Formats: sequence, C-alpha cells, structure tokens
Amino acid sequence: MEIYIENYGCSNNQAEGQIMAGLLLRAGMNITGNIENSDIIILNTCIVKAPTESKMRFRISELAEKYPEKKLIVAGCMPAVEKHIIHKLAPNASLIDTHNIKEITNLVRKIKDRPEIIGKKNEEKLNLPKYKTNKVTNIVPISTGCLSECAYCIVKKVKGDLFSFQPESIIREIESAKKSGHKEFFLTSQDCSCYGFDIDTNLAELIKEIKEEIKGKYFLRIGMMNPSHLKKIYKKLIEEMDDPHIYKFIHIPVQSGSDKVLKKMNRSYTVKDFEKLIFAFREKFPEINIWTDMIVGFPGESEADFKESLSLLERIKPDFTNISRFGAMPGTKAAAMEKLPSEVLKERSRIMTELVEKISLEQNKKWLGWKGTVLINEYNHSQKNWIARNYAFKQIILKTEEKLKLGDYINVEITDVKSTGLVGRIN
Repeated sequence: MEIYIENYGCSNNQAEGQIMAGLLLRAGMNITGNIENSDIIILNTCIVKAPTESKMRFRISELAEKYPEKKLIVAGCMPAVEKHIIHKLAPNASLIDTHNIKEITNLVRKIKDRPEIIGKKNEEKLNLPKYKTNKVTNIVPISTGCLSECAYCIVKKVKGDLFSFQPESIIREIESAKKSGHKEFFLTSQDCSCYGFDIDTNLAELIKEIKEEIKGKYFLRIGMMNPSHLKKIYKKLIEEMDDPHIYKFIHIPVQSGSDKVLKKMNRSYTVKDFEKLIFAFREKFPEINIWTDMIVGFPGESEADFKESLSLLERIKPDFTNISRFGAMPGTKAAAMEKLPSEVLKERSRIMTELVEKISLEQNKKWLGWKGTVLINEYNHSQKNWIARNYAFKQIILKTEEKLKLGDYINVEITDVKSTGLVGRIN
C-alpha cells in the first residue's frame, strides 16, 4: 500500500505529519513522494487563518475530483471543527483529527468503511517513530492547547485547553533524536510561554532541565510565545537562554500596536507589556533575532490604531514580521464583529509590508562583515544553495562549489544582505 502525505501549517503540524508517516512505515506500509503512485492520500490540514482555510477547502475538493479512485484521509485541525464542510467537498473522505494521530494505522486498515476518528484526547505525542527528510532538525512538541481566549482564533476550538507534556518525555525525545544525528531541536506548541502552568512547572525550568540532561553540541529553538504569559516568566527565561545551546531567537506575536484593538482581540496584555519584554531580551542579547506577528484590519481598527501599529514596529525594529489581513473564522467572537472594507485591509497590508521589509533590511545590515560558526540545516534544490543558521538563528544563504553536507558546522563571513536573510561565503 502506497501512501502520500501532504502537510500544511505550523511546525507542530509538520511534526504530526512525520509521526503519522513513521507509524505507517512501522506497520509495514510505504510512504511515497509521488501522489500519482499512491493508493491513499493523507491531507494534513491547517485552518489557523482564513486564506489557509480557503486553500484547504480548495485542495480537498481538488483531490476528490482529480483522484476519485484513491482513498482520501483528511487529518489535522480541520476535522475537529469543520467535519460537515469536508464531507460536503469530499463525501467519501475518512477523517482523523490532530488529537488522535496515533490511530492513523487503524484508520488506514479500515479505510474502506470511511472511518472517522475525532474527539479530544489529552495524550502526549512524543517518543514515537518519525519519518523525516531533514536529518538535522527535530521538531519537539512540548504541549497542546493554550490558556488564552483570543477573539479571532479558531485553533483554541481545535486544540482545547493547555495540556503540557512531561519534561522527562520531552528530554527523552531530544536525547533519542540527538543520538540519531540531529543537531537542532525546535520546541513547539500553540503557546510555548504557558508551557507547564498546568503541571506545576514552566518553560524556563524545562530549558534548564534539558541543558542539565542533554550534553554535547546542539541548538534549541524556542517557539512562539504569547506576551500575556511570557511576562510571568521572562526574567527566568532570559537567564536560561544565556547559554550557547539556546538560539538567541524569540517569536512574540503582538498582533496590534493599539491597546484598544488588543482589548477587542482579548489578548490580555498592553503594548507597554510587549515593549518591556522586547527591550528586556534585547538588553541581555543585543543581537537577538526578534520575530513578531501583526493582524491588519481587525474589526474596529481605526486609521489611528493602524498608525500605532506602524509606530510600534518602528520602535522595536523586529527582524521579521508576519503580516495577516484579518479574516473572520467561523465560530469565533470576531466573526460577529463588523468588518472593515477589503480595500482598507489591502492598503494597510501594503503599507505595513513596505515598512517591515525596510526594517528587516536595516536589521540585517548590522550583520555585514560578521564572521562565525554556522550550522547547515537545509539545501534549496531549486536555487541550488545551502542554508545555514548562526547562533541567532539568522538564515544565511551559501552558494559554493565546495562539498558540504547537512549538519556540518562551518565558518562563514557575511558578504551581503537582503530583507529576507543574509548571504555568506565560507571563511
């Protein structure tokens, strides 16, 4: 039986796709990279944003129409909240939600009956077989769900409340992957900053335990952290990040520079709270790589509110900002709010994108002439170049005729920059 898996969404979704593939391989089934040769198609869906959800609907319909002879399984976040939509687009599809990926083998064996495995389960998804094409990076889920109730977010309806995985399980996952040759580990969840609040620990303590238990050369990258929970642990986390094993990288989504809009979003922090966090990390680590997220055109966002968001970006100067135009997700509080005209969203997105690219280029120019050690963690086949990361998780593009391999540590010098990353040469 040949199975083709198509993954979308966050790093946690990518990890779950790898786990499903690993479990199927262990059961004696084959994973193919060619959809035409497959008997079964697994579509691992993401619905975090309206454009992504639309893409998932289109893809389900496309696969059902183009490959009617193949069995289709819709996995990931979509089955938990949009089962009726899936069946409308692909009546013969089988379903399995994000909470039940351990059951993928049983579902495949019963696929002729169009089974559905949906229902929330608080179960760790660690120390399971994974099928990975990248032998350098290992994605390590540390929890599922969150403690927030953001007005625009449908993911909470999918993932539920916070369920943190035990530190011992996380450490065992990293230790096993390190022994198999992996050299960087991405700690991921819906909100890393509230990790452990339900089991009497926290993210800083987890980092401390990992460093104490896992020896040798490796990097940890901490995933997205909500300001409302990060402000409770940031001082201790900064202490634990002062270590060569930890990438000097943070992803803290602010979503708006207006306190009025943040309140409507139910984000539970102020702009000053966010700025305090950014400046605290930057004071300790001046070259830290800072990512954030912005939503433009949230219901009720005035021109003045939008300008406050632009002003915030100019003050904090993030290395990268992910910009999303507001899109109402079904069943969320924001879906019932009065929406702004689409042309307003489009224009505000254009203005912010121009500013973000300008700031990113300015930040990257600070790295011109930098020399140091980097880890090669990717090869871009279309561009025929290597991609490496330095201690701040800065992306460095390398074009060279020298024989390199994934997982190499090499010395480079930054010779050019773009808004999207750095360009280096082997030093």
